[in-house]
Amino acid sequence: MIFYKKSFTLTPLISLTPLIQRLLYSLLYYCLTPLLFLRLLLKHQKSNAYKGERQPLRLLERLGVFTKPTFNLPADESPRSPVVIHTVSVGEFLATVPLIRQLLQEFPHYPLVITCTTTTGSARIIKTFAQQIKQGKVFHVYLPYDLPGSMSRFLKKLQPCLVLIMETEIWPNLLHITHQRHIPVWLLNARMSARSAKGYARFSTVTKSSLQKLTGIAVQDSLDAGRLIKLGADEKTLHITGSIKFDIRISNAEIEAGAALRRQLNWQKNKVLIAASTHQGEDEIILDVFQKLKSQHPDLVMLVVPRHPERFQSVYQLCSAYPKVKQQYKHQYKVMKRSQLNKEQQQDVDILVGDSMGEMMTYFACSDVVFMGGTMVATGGHNIIEPAALGLPIVYGPHIFNFYAINELFQQYQASQQVLDSNELTKILHTLISDEKTAREMGARAQQLIAQNSGALNKMIQLFSSCLNQNQSNQRGQSK
Repeated sequence: MIFYKKSFTLTPLISLTPLIQRLLYSLLYYCLTPLLFLRLLLKHQKSNAYKGERQPLRLLERLGVFTKPTFNLPADESPRSPVVIHTVSVGEFLATVPLIRQLLQEFPHYPLVITCTTTTGSARIIKTFAQQIKQGKVFHVYLPYDLPGSMSRFLKKLQPCLVLIMETEIWPNLLHITHQRHIPVWLLNARMSARSAKGYARFSTVTKSSLQKLTGIAVQDSLDAGRLIKLGADEKTLHITGSIKFDIRISNAEIEAGAALRRQLNWQKNKVLIAASTHQGEDEIILDVFQKLKSQHPDLVMLVVPRHPERFQSVYQLCSAYPKVKQQYKHQYKVMKRSQLNKEQQQDVDILVGDSMGEMMTYFACSDVVFMGGTMVATGGHNIIEPAALGLPIVYGPHIFNFYAINELFQQYQASQQVLDSNELTKILHTLISDEKTAREMGARAQQLIAQNSGALNKMIQLFSSCLNQNQSNQRGQSK
């Protein structure tokens, strides 16, 4: 580095550093692609028992090979380039649904392409927008791997007028090629945890170059904005809008589905604890806690919902092995899978394993107290806004760094409870199960907090709608 600073003849090489880093990144990606395919195949095979919860791999789409879509637009309209909306998986997609619906309503002449990277996300997209897909208003395809050739094929075939990326997906080749083709790209609902920032900082040059190619960034809070600026984002492109996840709307049908599940399980008089989106290493913790609580609250029952479908069977087997302390509970817990309840009505269930996708809101609506997974292990936590919108008391562990700002806000309003270990978790859950007034007040504060912080959706649409309006004006000018 000292040599470069002293040598004027090598100064041009410094300007090539982003290019060199991106080429090295691409080379590494090419080398890893066979392993990525192998990982997909193994993961797919592991979740083979849950075919209905995911889509086929469609491996060629991962390389940007797919049939060019034909969109059905009004007869009086000239062909419009589509808007691409990228959602990584189920969680990001569900948070984006209100945005997609509003775009379909406000900009009906623009077809939408919804992408994801997971088979479960794909299944959810197809199920949610089946009618619009059939009508030719929406097209779904996997986002290809971030390889120069794959991304070039993808963008050449779709020729989008705008790309919207949800959360924080910084793909150097995607951003480089869209920049070359003058396609505006917005990063929406962006967040940047301290751990993610540290990872991106290891490739600081290519990260900075990629961030500066973005047209705009709608960031969740000032802390995320600060980290993005430190990584190289242009401060002028940053807009603090809050989280789109606060703009949640819960339908009566979802609430009724939860009540129906509760009736089916004969849990009307039980206290229902849900362990939502659990990860490996957490199920044992929550089962030990449940065992202790069960000895004090015989009417307590539990829903365990693993985050990933490939873990459904192993978590079911784990639950079936409890309780460990037979002196406190003479019989094994009655454990059932959600999929088994489709075949027969089952009563006297102690633990229900939620082995389905897309029913999380139903599970929350069936529950009284929430433990949010991904927080007793260093995963970073998951969205607590859904149960908060239902007015449920929420407890989670120390690892909530993926939602740091939301956690701080909830803690400030005493709208959730964070614990450090399993002992604290047991005590807090005991209080919330025993004291209905405390549980009800915590849930009410959470629900009020959601209402006070909504509005990010409209802010985001206002930010990027100028791109669509400009594109529309250009097309009208060309038609004349």
